[in-house]
Amino acid sequence: MKKIVIASRFTKALAICIAALLLIVAFYPYSVGDVYQQTYVACGMAILIEMVLLSFYVIKKGFDIFESLYFISVLYGFLYFITPMYDICVGETLWFGYDLFESGVKATGIAAIGYIAFFAFYAFKFVYKPKQEVQKKEEKAPILISESKRKLIVAVVIAIYALSFAANVFYLVRSGGVSFLYIITLGLLGDGYLNASSAPLGFVSMFSYCLPAATLLYWEYGKSKTFKWVLFVPVVILQVARGFRFFVIQIAITFFAYVFIRKNQRPKLRHIVVAALAVSVPVLVMTLFRDTMRSGEGMAFNTINFESIRQGFEEAFWDNLRIYKNFYGLVAAVPEKYGFVYGRQMIIGTLVMVIPRIIWPGKISTEAGEELDVLIGGNLKDVGQALPNIGEYYYAIGIFGVILFMAIYGWWMKKIREKLEKTQNDCIQIIMYSILLGINLQLLIRGYTPSNFWYIVFSILPILIVKILLWEKNEDING
Repeated sequence: MKKIVIASRFTKALAICIAALLLIVAFYPYSVGDVYQQTYVACGMAILIEMVLLSFYVIKKGFDIFESLYFISVLYGFLYFITPMYDICVGETLWFGYDLFESGVKATGIAAIGYIAFFAFYAFKFVYKPKQEVQKKEEKAPILISESKRKLIVAVVIAIYALSFAANVFYLVRSGGVSFLYIITLGLLGDGYLNASSAPLGFVSMFSYCLPAATLLYWEYGKSKTFKWVLFVPVVILQVARGFRFFVIQIAITFFAYVFIRKNQRPKLRHIVVAALAVSVPVLVMTLFRDTMRSGEGMAFNTINFESIRQGFEEAFWDNLRIYKNFYGLVAAVPEKYGFVYGRQMIIGTLVMVIPRIIWPGKISTEAGEELDVLIGGNLKDVGQALPNIGEYYYAIGIFGVILFMAIYGWWMKKIREKLEKTQNDCIQIIMYSILLGINLQLLIRGYTPSNFWYIVFSILPILIVKILLWEKNEDING
């Protein structure tokens, strides 16, 4: 029976790889210059290498849609390999007026090496354990907590939610110069032209990252179904008002994963399609009205037409992935023109960032090295662009940095998966895994460790508080 299953997996994997190869050949851009053709071929080879590695893993382990390896691999493949190929085919080769494809082959090779390092440390064990030392996993039945303990958990969770919600609203009101009514109605009501504060409020904004975990904890331990949605909907509205598409998508991934993993089920195609359509609505709203919302004009419906909606979908999907071009520009400039920063941003910047300026008025910058407007060109000044994850790793210590930190990333994701597998009835661990699964979106597309590290910390902070403060020693945390 096992051989039949493996044979079936092998056949499906082989068919998918052959189909991918045929698509790469079919869309080969014959009419473009050599630089673009070489980059296209390099990206095609890289995506095939990624698919072959994943095929071996699927044949051995099987496929689970909620395993972080697949989510990261798909996103990584689109970011560094598929989107460049798409851009070459449709002629989207300029980036703020600059053509950066001269370094496309080198950058693609570095990205491929980074993925191989990630995959190796995720999929393989490098420490040998004799068979006699391996103990069979014993699945324990969940132990129900007392009613008094459950009420205490709910009270603490609601307090965390209230504090985080208030901090988020305070940040949006003060930094955006808008009223609370303007925020909660997405600009339909309220005042959008108040005076914005110039005070540094970045530390306050971090508490918004606590909201998804706090909401999920209530979903787990709270009894009121109505109140579960009362907590959930404002979280989405606040992030739509804030204009961070990645956070809305992260919330969708997190809650989608939690619902199915908690039931020990996996979604069918119709569930995935419905979820994708549902999350596309707030993402499209953010894309269409982000500028007018931030300027205090609210949602300008008179600007909506078929072309604006089409451009909105284009911007929401492809433009977020085109950050790979910043990596191309970085590879062209470092170390030929500018030296490596040797991890100063990743280490010192992370330690410095969490300290509020009210405590340290003369706080040093959390960034190291030259900005993108220097590395690439002046057109990128003050446009809010950043490097993807391996861009930061490369800027730290070159190709070795990409290998090192992608290997650490793969090892970390493997440990999180193993923790979930060993504690299948632990609802806290399921929430933790779901939160961290969604966070991968930000970790890949926006490679800025000082921000990402504290993003992770505050995202799981409610879970850690519940575990540390509410559980007595040796008490089971299952609900």
